[in-house]
Amino acid sequence: MIKKIFILCLTLFTFISFNAYAEGFMSAFEEIPLQDGLNEEEPFSYDTEEIRIIEQYVSSSDLSKDDFLKFYETTLKSLGWNEVSNTKKVITFKREDESLSLTFESETPLVVLFSLKPFGK
Repeated sequence: MIKKIFILCLTLFTFISFNAYAEGFMSAFEEIPLQDGLNEEEPFSYDTEEIRIIEQYVSSSDLSKDDFLKFYETTLKSLGWNEVSNTKKVITFKREDESLSLTFESETPLVVLFSLKPFGK
């Protein structure tokens, strides 16, 4: 019973946290919040029963790379994504059998490519 209450509280806290800094969810990634100040580009997606590939650019002239990283590293971790690599240009997360990469195309203005594909491919 205590475990169920803890999970409920954690879920509510996570939901409230996202709403404080998110405008909604990304159009291509329904489970990933869109940080306030980000603009979405038209996504590319390929989705079958065996494989899912999604790519979407986001951009902002107001957000810094540090602000972006603070938001998405915390958000993705709370959604079950584990960071598996981090370079200056690309951060890759893994959840189950999929990887999500955030590639920084530009820092001023901020332009980032979200790329989801099967892990290891």
